[in-house]
Amino acid sequence: MKKRHTTHEPRCPFCTSILPRPMEVEPKRLADFGYGRCECGAVFVFDVTGYNLGAAMVEALNFACNDDWDLAWDLLPGEDYQDALIEGYDSAEHRVYPSGHDYEGHRVKGALSFIRLLDDVREVTGDGVKEKLSAPVSVTAGATAALGRRRAKGKGRRFSKREIKKLVEDADLQRLIDMAFEDRLVISKIQRLLYAADERLMWNAVIMLGGVAGAIVPHDPTFTGDLMRRLLHAANDSAAMSRGCIEVAGEIIRNQPGIYGSFVRHLLGLLPDRPSRPAILWAIGRIGGLNPALIKKSSFFVLFDLLDAEEPEVRGLAAWALGMTGASEASGAIKKMVDDSGELSLFDGSVVREVTVGELASEALRRFEQKRKKDDGEKDMSENMEGRPEAGPEGRGVDEDVLRARSLHQEGSVLKNRGQSLDALAKLEEALGIFEEKGLEVEAANVCELMGDLHVMRGNFKSALAPYQRTLAICQKKGDDISEVLMIEKVIDIYRQTEDYKKTLPYYLRGLELVEGVSDVSRSGMFLAGMGDAYERLGKISDALDAYRLAEKLFRKMGARERADVLLDGIKKLEETL
Repeated sequence: MKKRHTTHEPRCPFCTSILPRPMEVEPKRLADFGYGRCECGAVFVFDVTGYNLGAAMVEALNFACNDDWDLAWDLLPGEDYQDALIEGYDSAEHRVYPSGHDYEGHRVKGALSFIRLLDDVREVTGDGVKEKLSAPVSVTAGATAALGRRRAKGKGRRFSKREIKKLVEDADLQRLIDMAFEDRLVISKIQRLLYAADERLMWNAVIMLGGVAGAIVPHDPTFTGDLMRRLLHAANDSAAMSRGCIEVAGEIIRNQPGIYGSFVRHLLGLLPDRPSRPAILWAIGRIGGLNPALIKKSSFFVLFDLLDAEEPEVRGLAAWALGMTGASEASGAIKKMVDDSGELSLFDGSVVREVTVGELASEALRRFEQKRKKDDGEKDMSENMEGRPEAGPEGRGVDEDVLRARSLHQEGSVLKNRGQSLDALAKLEEALGIFEEKGLEVEAANVCELMGDLHVMRGNFKSALAPYQRTLAICQKKGDDISEVLMIEKVIDIYRQTEDYKKTLPYYLRGLELVEGVSDVSRSGMFLAGMGDAYERLGKISDALDAYRLAEKLFRKMGARERADVLLDGIKKLEETL
């Protein structure tokens, strides 16, 4: 008599609700996983093989964070999120086999990896996760088979090393892409050319491999995801043969920024490894030349410190990368490099050039100037339409004082990020004087906010109050409600730091008025909870309870149960004191 195997419907390990089927979501990053979301806010990733549990858990965390890798890597297990695993899941039957085998004794390999973010983190990312799941395709048995067929592509004709080498030498990218769809070994054969003695062939292999791998992503994300992991692993492993790995990873990011853009932070994280710096800088320059915003939203200011490196190759490539990215904040430092006679080789995507550091610095400055002229032309048009007094003598060009103030603002920002707060404040104060004299209130507000942030960074909370309030007044005048709310939060933080709770109340009320106008329930709850805390510290327990109760109702209504429960517990304890 055969032993019966009990099965059950898949249920959420956090709330026990019955789970929906996993679904396909685009774009795919690391593998052909299925995705789903429980009504309690937990997300899960389905791995049909059961062998990629580590990658599945990482992907589940990233999916829960709405593809914000910076946020995902900053979260701590147990503190910011909970995780769980269900094994023995059959997607065709949508059942869980606890024994790991079906009725006929066949192994059920599928696994569901779960991540449940805490309420405050989930409030930021939840809408994006819901949107990704709004028009998906269920991963049924048929869909799984289709994925298998798609993976099976590339098992046809085999191409020789000689054919591939010739196409790499000729930089025939399209032909190599077509071949790779028939034979995945094409990629391995291109990768071997990274170790070619011929420098030009090696660089062509970098460009071709990045282009081919990027082109395959929409059709076989698992393959490219595995390749990217191998490249980064080799780059991190000093014992591995890693020639060209960083450069190829950069090319894949460059060709697929929407899927692999978050990996820029991993490249920058390799900078402490001195031998890897030239490769990292080249990769950053290539990415920045095509997608500057991708670099600028990362912690790219670490590149500034490499402008005075000992090695000419590092100095020159740092200037080149910043120039390609359009990071004009570095123009002051790069100007000092134009007479640097240090020599290096640079592959610019077309040819290998022998150049000096000074030549690359001059090229970077020319790019900054071209970008400035373009930006100033656009600003002139918009600002003159607003009637701002930016025109110079006879109405031609831009006021030189204004340009100087903008440069001072940029220099102040750079100095702040370097930790040179006093030097930054001096630059910003000078810029503020010019902006106020010229009547440029928006730019004055931006400078004031940065000055306030610097004072907070130095622990001078009272000094931060005046610039923050100046920014707040301009936001109110311009009718910029979103910026006004953000500045209200900063002013409240100052008064809380100085324990002047009475002065927070008018700001809480104004903030509450603004966020209720745009139906921002989360911020409404936060402002009400803050008001309750202020009233409690002032000894006004009845007012505090009123505010806390309203906040608790809002949090519970929006599904932030943990936050609501914490408030409810505090309310009960406070009621006992009456």
